Amino acid sequence: MSSPSPHPMLLRLAHALLSKADRSLGHRSVTLKLDAKVLPELHATQTPDGLASIDALLQSLVQTGWVSLRTKKPEAFQTLADQDPTLALKDADALALWSGHQPAGPKWSRDLVQQLSAPGVLDVPDAPALLDYLQRNPLPWFQGLAAAECARTLNGLAQACRSGPSGYLRQLSARHFRGHSKVLDSREEMLRLLGAREGQFLEAPIQLLVSLPPGGGQTQAQAAAPSVLFIENLVSFEYMADARLLTWADATLVYASGFKGAARRLRTPQGSTLYWRHAATDAGRLAFADWLYAHDSVRQETTSVHFYGDLDWAGMQILAHLRQSFPNCEAWQPGYAGLLSLMAATGGHRPEIAAKEGQADPGFTGCAYADAVLLPALRQTGLCVDQEAWP
Repeated sequence: MSSPSPHPMLLRLAHALLSKADRSLGHRSVTLKLDAKVLPELHATQTPDGLASIDALLQSLVQTGWVSLRTKKPEAFQTLADQDPTLALKDADALALWSGHQPAGPKWSRDLVQQLSAPGVLDVPDAPALLDYLQRNPLPWFQGLAAAECARTLNGLAQACRSGPSGYLRQLSARHFRGHSKVLDSREEMLRLLGAREGQFLEAPIQLLVSLPPGGGQTQAQAAAPSVLFIENLVSFEYMADARLLTWADATLVYASGFKGAARRLRTPQGSTLYWRHAATDAGRLAFADWLYAHDSVRQETTSVHFYGDLDWAGMQILAHLRQSFPNCEAWQPGYAGLLSLMAATGGHRPEIAAKEGQADPGFTGCAYADAVLLPALRQTGLCVDQEAWP
């Protein structure tokens, strides 16, 4: 995919969007409303050619997949300016690389980096690279602490990396940050700069609750055409594991909480732990583990994989992420068809009623049914339906 032209208007919008992302610290979805203050070119332009030129520039950025453009449903004679256009950030790293965005970081972090850069303060493998990282990615824990204490913490982490023992990432964090276990979450680059080896410190394994079909997964039909159905919510999993209606009677049902079920470490023995909803034969357990951890190449090709979750943006995001680990994963049509029918019959619910207004349209999942049917339904109606409503 080619990069868009570095037009000054696009660069300005990219920097404004990324600056909001810097301030958000990853705590929420990042959007930028293209009002008259942010994009005066759009609102001041009246000629059709001028509007078409601006729209083409915006679309060139959208087509990269780094951002998406949200608008209200157009009405007659409306231009893009009348449709409340809003950019939503999808890939901050790619957008920053293209636009040359450099996060400034808060003043306290810039001052800390300056103090840590003094000779002999840090005893780490590559102090300049680590300081550059902290300049780009401030560690909120350090705010308000003396530089000497911050240096002791970083030096202690480097020593833990050098000493060799592996373990869980949150144990390492709790030991070096006064019992706070989550400081090092999503800090893989920092740990690498401190000397950690690949896989030295592990994230907590994802706990998978598995319900094999009757017969322990070894019935003749199951052996000939195995099927795995990932379910987003626990109540739906419990109901479907007990009910075993014809539509999913022969499927292996799998539950992992929300987005955890789409994490790539799911497919490694170190990254996930299996728990069994019902009694299962040793052969059935082994067959599922061999498939999950890709030890059985034949089952990789013959097993159909589906996902069933809420009919909302988050559910579609989980599907898109799940397809990165299971490329043949598709939205489970029986379940989603039921939710679509309920949406048409009852109207569903508005995102803001269920605290879902921060969810972002994934744009594209790669699943034909989701991209052709489910995503358009969500965009056209602006409504959601939770999966517990069906069956």
